Amino acid sequence: MTVRPLRSAPHGVPPLFPEGIVADRYRIIETIGVGGSATVFEAEDLQTGELVALKAIPAEEKLRRRARREMQAVSSLDHGAIVRMLSNAEDENYIFVSFELVRGNDLSVVLREKRLEESEILRAVAAVCDALEHAHARGVIHRDVKPGNILLREDGILKLTDFGIAQMDHPDATVDESLLGTLSYMAPEQVRGEMLTGSVDVWAAALVAYEALTRKNPYRSKNPVELAEKHRKLRLSLRSERPDLPEAVTKMIDRALDLDNQRRPLPSQLRDALLRGAVAMERGGAELDSSSELPPMEPRVRLRKRWLRAVPDLIDGHRERHERAEPDGQSQTEARLVAALTRLQPHWPVALTAVSSVFLLGALPFYPTGWPLVIALLAALVALRLPLLAGALVLAATIPLLGNLAFGLAPSGALIAVAWVLLMARDGRRVLLPMLAPLCALCFAWSLYPLLAGSSPRAYIRGAVGAAGGLAMAGALGLSGYGTPFSPTPQLATLGTQFAGADDVIATTAMVAAALGFGPLVLAALWAALAITAPLVLAASGRALAVAAGLWLGLGTLATLAIPVVLTGALFAPIPIVLGAGAAGIVIFVRSRSLDTAVEAAVDSK
Repeated sequence: MTVRPLRSAPHGVPPLFPEGIVADRYRIIETIGVGGSATVFEAEDLQTGELVALKAIPAEEKLRRRARREMQAVSSLDHGAIVRMLSNAEDENYIFVSFELVRGNDLSVVLREKRLEESEILRAVAAVCDALEHAHARGVIHRDVKPGNILLREDGILKLTDFGIAQMDHPDATVDESLLGTLSYMAPEQVRGEMLTGSVDVWAAALVAYEALTRKNPYRSKNPVELAEKHRKLRLSLRSERPDLPEAVTKMIDRALDLDNQRRPLPSQLRDALLRGAVAMERGGAELDSSSELPPMEPRVRLRKRWLRAVPDLIDGHRERHERAEPDGQSQTEARLVAALTRLQPHWPVALTAVSSVFLLGALPFYPTGWPLVIALLAALVALRLPLLAGALVLAATIPLLGNLAFGLAPSGALIAVAWVLLMARDGRRVLLPMLAPLCALCFAWSLYPLLAGSSPRAYIRGAVGAAGGLAMAGALGLSGYGTPFSPTPQLATLGTQFAGADDVIATTAMVAAALGFGPLVLAALWAALAITAPLVLAASGRALAVAAGLWLGLGTLATLAIPVVLTGALFAPIPIVLGAGAAGIVIFVRSRSLDTAVEAAVDSK
């Protein structure tokens, strides 16, 4: 082993860092992270050829005891959502412990970047609870459950890590006398230094869920005295903070955050409540009937809203431990594509805001040349942090445009914009999504829009966005003079001349309604139904997916073709409509195939 002193290390950080080949077994590649008592490297295990996460712990007596406790704890665990310990070695300076290498981010980063929908947050914490149930059954209490110790691999597999301060119910287990853990996630009895049970992990897991769903942790403290005072004064209630969430979830999390540890649920009870809530949200309902059977924690459960799966991988751990398989080139490429799409997910509201701004503000001549692009850029910058505000600003910028067309349009347009922003307050990222509907139609991909609208976890937002897209598509194409089966296009195309000098709000509104006709309302209802039911299609897999997608696309296409037949007696553009339905079918198939292949490549490909 080669050891050399590096630059001056901050207080509490080991001053020596191993490098090169250590313990005659591991070749250090790069530093992953530095903590107060250990350094973690990416390294190659020369005996097995595996890339591992190598924890180097200075051979100081107190740290040595902690390292051996972690090895003893993790070696007794074999669960897909717990980071596996692979091997260990010691020399005169360090204790080396190798773990499976998890490429990705911890949950704190993922939540900060808003890469998880709320149903996925529930599934992630449910996976943690599943891991805790496994650990508690073997006498291991983690004692430091927090977002920083919950890792998400690039393919979305969740892993609970860092059992360095775990407590074991074995007679010979050594436990430090000092207060161990992370203050902000400590249960009251943990702060008081009492004998601990598994309920401290349940408290911490519930607090992680509470923080993720409310974006705040009221128990953040600088010292134990301050935290104990907050425990005495504060009573957290997710049910009060988020009454829109399924009651099964809020009641169980509130129970898990009870100051009396005897009243808290078991990890399995919290897990089941969270899974029940996640399934209900994904199906668009507020609650899941208590008689409904919960889906098992399958190894390949897919989450529809993101290219992420916050569930544990329950593939045979023994085979993974002893057999190392190399994915083929195609699987690696697909896995990298999924990872890239995952990293891009937080930025789609910015792109949507920019495209919609240019589309809306450039539709009619009002602003000086270049202003739509400037407004779009400013709105996109605002959307980085406040997508709802960015959407509201873009809609506000369209009011002068409407007033320039006909003064009577401005008040009704402003009223509709305000109502729309208020309706979309819980999902500000999609406030401008209807602007994509005309673009999808022009690209012979109309069916993609209900699929996009169906990505919201809330049924009423899915329906509203789907309906608004249908109206936007019919109105935009009609005003532009394009043929459309859903409205009297000639009347829409000449609407601009009819508005000349129209100052009366009621009269101008009546003109718009007459020009649109009844067809767009029927289309809006159809697209709302398709958007609301889209999650049911994406929840399926295998043969069920083929049947669900076929019914969804088939009925939607037949209804789209039937609208002009019923209204006008003529069949309109059957080939573009059928081709447009195929676009969504291709997306559903490719997405399903990519997710399955990514899991195979990351888990058990050969």
